Amino acid sequence: MKRIISLLLLLSFYTSLTAQSKILYSRSKGKLNTGGTLDVMVYDPVQKTTKVLLNGTIKGRGEYNAVTSLDNTKVILNTYQFNGWQLGIGNFEGNKISNVTKLTNRSSYEYCAKFSPDGSKIAYQEYDWGTRKSNIYIADKNGNNAKYLVTSNISDQNIDWTKDAQSIVFTYLKDNNLSIYLKSLDGKIFKKISTHSANDFAVSTSKKLNKIAFLSDKTGKVDLFVMNLDGSNLKNVTPNLKTVDAEISNIWAYSTCWSPDGKKIVFTAMLNGNLEIFIINADGTDLRQITNNNDTDMTPFWTN
Repeated sequence: MKRIISLLLLLSFYTSLTAQSKILYSRSKGKLNTGGTLDVMVYDPVQKTTKVLLNGTIKGRGEYNAVTSLDNTKVILNTYQFNGWQLGIGNFEGNKISNVTKLTNRSSYEYCAKFSPDGSKIAYQEYDWGTRKSNIYIADKNGNNAKYLVTSNISDQNIDWTKDAQSIVFTYLKDNNLSIYLKSLDGKIFKKISTHSANDFAVSTSKKLNKIAFLSDKTGKVDLFVMNLDGSNLKNVTPNLKTVDAEISNIWAYSTCWSPDGKKIVFTAMLNGNLEIFIINADGTDLRQITNNNDTDMTPFWTN
């Protein structure tokens, strides 16, 4: 009996490890914007191991901003394999990405897709070269029936859903200043959430709490901030991290993402000239650097 119990405990422990959510991110050789090809990586927070999920398909481009569906069976990513930056969707099998096809039938450049919390919709950005406008669209889970929601004025920037799936939070450029805004799907609400004087970007939402995380140069360097969805209780959770300020032309590579349980946040920061990835508790404790190299590590996403 004791042996059976031990085997059951061991099986339970193994199952918990294999079910543990992973972090997807992209890596290219060399410093940011030096032309390296982006490979999609996966990091296991329990085993502390990193593997390549998908080798970059187009030299000097590759894939980034990989996000998974609610059931972790599908992955959407930015890819250059469909004649320009488009969104591709493929199978996610935990240790590889396969069968990537074009998500939508639209022709504009596409970026930064996110599945809604209920899995029924996808929010993403389009950049129209004709009008030089960057807009956010809402499509069904298969990438069809895209409908315009709002103009963001800046392309290739993190967007995310509120936990009730009724609104989108995003970076909005106005008067050469980046701020966090919220727009409801019914169009009745369009408001600025971050109210301090700074550039705020790379926003993400907790699906457990009505909180958002974002990066900001409020302190003269890039720090990770957390606040309530209504803009209250603003807190700098990385005051001691020795980062540098970010150029607006480079913030496309920055992102934040909450863990599924809402207790931790993964984010990017420039350290010693390299873009690296960190994990921290949402209250600012237990900061850990999970990449440390001379390459560019960017756009982390915590799978479900």
